[in-house]
Parts: sequence; structure tokens; C-alpha cells
Amino acid sequence: MNKQKGSLKKHQQKVIMKKIAIIGAGWAGLAAAAELAPHADLTLFEASRVAGGRARGVAVAPFSFADNGQHLLIGAYRAIFALLDKVGVDMDTAFVRQPLQWYLHDGVHFQAASGLPAPLNLLWAILTAQNATWSDKFSLLKQMQALQTHHKKNLPDQSVQSWLDTQRVSQKWCDEFWLPMVWGALNTPLERASLQRLCNVMADGVWASRAASDYLIPRKDLGGIFAEPVLHYACQQGAKWQPETRVREIALAAQGVQIDGQDFDAAIVATAPYHAAQLLPKTLGQSVRAAIDSLEYHAITTVYLQYAQSFRLPALMTGLAHGTAQWLIDRSRLNGTNEIAAVISMSDDVSGSLKTDWAAHVHADVLRVCPDIGEPIAQQVITEKRATIASTVHRVAPDMADLNARGIWLAGDWLHSRYPATLEAAVLSGQEVARQILRC
Repeated sequence: MNKQKGSLKKHQQKVIMKKIAIIGAGWAGLAAAAELAPHADLTLFEASRVAGGRARGVAVAPFSFADNGQHLLIGAYRAIFALLDKVGVDMDTAFVRQPLQWYLHDGVHFQAASGLPAPLNLLWAILTAQNATWSDKFSLLKQMQALQTHHKKNLPDQSVQSWLDTQRVSQKWCDEFWLPMVWGALNTPLERASLQRLCNVMADGVWASRAASDYLIPRKDLGGIFAEPVLHYACQQGAKWQPETRVREIALAAQGVQIDGQDFDAAIVATAPYHAAQLLPKTLGQSVRAAIDSLEYHAITTVYLQYAQSFRLPALMTGLAHGTAQWLIDRSRLNGTNEIAAVISMSDDVSGSLKTDWAAHVHADVLRVCPDIGEPIAQQVITEKRATIASTVHRVAPDMADLNARGIWLAGDWLHSRYPATLEAAVLSGQEVARQILRC
């Protein structure tokens, strides 16, 4: 009799589970799916054949692996790492982890001390930096202190460039630290980049703890590290996966919403923002549409080069202050292959011969570091035209109350109130929306 009661109770719980649709299987949609799948009748729609969105693996022979964009993770990405642990990803095999290292071939070199707590690890790094005078080092420390003071005072937002001008930062530190830092963290030109969001990144990452500032560089493609295992977990929990299914519009129903003729209690739109606006009912979401119209996008280009002979760059991530590529990633240190992945941030801001022959210009960068490396035997260029959303001054999340009241929710890296458009922001956004739906 007790067993029958238990079975009936489980059946009743299953019957009253909310029926939820997620549109878009990028990192925000996948994070929401992993959160919701054990507690809801979930369907995950994706227009593409594979999951991962703007951070997914692509098959490019003869390279060991490739993504549609290079992504560096830092130790402060706690939501991502907790989710990877939940779905069974072995972090040691997925990533190479090392203390924060800043190595510019034509500029300053320093590395955070692994045995010291923050901020002493960074103090040590700057004081022992190479290719910088003592005057240079004290200037950078003074700038760091000024930025922390600015952050603690919670002053109004301004552009990074205007703050640098106020601090009278030298051209050396603009070229060799602040510009590559802002381009890497915010993917936004200095004159439009939000100082507040840069402060948030520094406060939660570089300044927070020694481990938070660590670099984690993927050993294989992000599809295999994140998208595939998270999707597998969600499906194991009962989620229905519908790839190659392009949702055209979300229709309002008497109770909830309707998608492709199916009724749902709620829907999460986790697509890129320029697709999200097309999905929303025409009578709702005007604030969201206005916010989407105001967004700025930037391209990121990745150049993959393979060489016949072995080589070793000075650092796993070797940067160039004055080159086509900002960072050269030495894959011989990742997986033993004779490959380099080069990152070109904001590649839409250049023109002419650079765009027509990225590989030749990046190979020229490589020759500056390794003159005897020889010619590449294989090359591949991948440009994601709208890879990232600029973190501009005073950008705020739109009002979504009218959509939420009708069971429509939005998730994505562009909606995070604190961080720039990063993988961590995407995961946090997806998880938060899922939790809000479950609380309703």
C-alpha cells in the first residue's frame, strides 16, 4: 500500500511539472537546460545541427581541434566550473591551468606568484616584471591602486580611455597593458569601453583571490568540453533535443505560449539578440527591442597555423603589443601538436590587405617570435562577424517585465548586469532565468 502511495505521489509530481521551451542551445540556453531538466518537461530548440552557439567546436582538418572563436577562461568563472563538475567533465584533462601570466614578445613580461595570496601575487608580478623600468613598475602599481579606489567609491561609469587620460597613463602602458587587457576582457575599443565593467572583471577575477586570476586554456574544442556534456546531461534528465529546428515566432496562448503548434507554460529565448527580437510577440518587448537596436557587435578572427617542425613559443600565450594578432597560443604546450592558434580581437576594425590575408600577416607575427619555424603547411581562418557584444558605457539590461508576465524570458551574455559578454555571463544568465521560472 505504501509503495502504491509513493508511486502515485511521483506520478502527481510528474503531471504538474511545468512545460518549458528553450530556444537556442548556446551556453546560456544549455545552462538553463541543465538547471531545468530535472524539474520540468523541457524541450530545447536549436536552429543549428550542433549545440554551443558562438563558442562551439568546428571540424577543420588537419588541425587537432578548432573552435569558431578562441576563448580564455579564468579561475573566477565559478558557475562554468561548477556546471562542468556537475555534468562530469574532468577539469585536468579539459584545461591547462596556470597562474596569470602576461608575456608580450615586444613588451613587458610578468607572472603572478603562485605561492602568494591576492593582491600580493600581483604586486610580486609587477615588481619583478621584465622590460619595464622601476619608474614604469611604480606607475602601473599606482594605476592599479587608482582603479581599485575608483571602484570602491562606486562612481558613475565612464569610458576606459577617459579614465586613462585622467590618470595620464603613458603610451607604454596603454599599448602593453590596458589596451590588450580591455580588448581581451571587454572586446570593446578603449574610447567606448565601460570602466565599471572592467572594474567588475578585475574585482571578481584579478583582485579577488590568487586562484581567481588563473588562466584556463582548453586542450580541445569547446563543443567537447562544454556543449556536448551539458546537452547529454540535460537529455539524461529528460530534456527533449530538437536540433535543426528554427523557431520563427513565439505566439501568445490563453495559458502560456505556443511554439510550432505546441503549448508551453513558459519559453526562454536564449538566441543571439538580433534573432531574439524577431521571435517576440509584436505587442510585447519594446524595451528589449530598443536595447537590442542599441547594441554594438565586434568580430573576432582566429587564425590556425600548422608547421612541419617542432617549436616552442616563449609562453603558452605569447602576446604582441604591435602585431596583427594580439595573442599566439602555443598548442605544443596543450596537446603536443605543431600548431598555433592566433587571436585577433575586434577584427572588424581593420581593412585592406589584413582582412584578405589574415594568415600571411599572422605568420609574419610568428616569424618575429620564432624566425626559424619555416612556412606553415596548413592554415585556417575563422571569423565570427558578430562574435561579441561591446561593453559600452552605461549599457543596462532592458525591462523585461511585460514579457515575463506572459511567460517569456530572455537569457544571454548580453543581459548580465555586471559582466561583459563572456561565457561566464552567459551561463549565469541562463541559470538565473531557469531559477526564476521554477520559483514562479
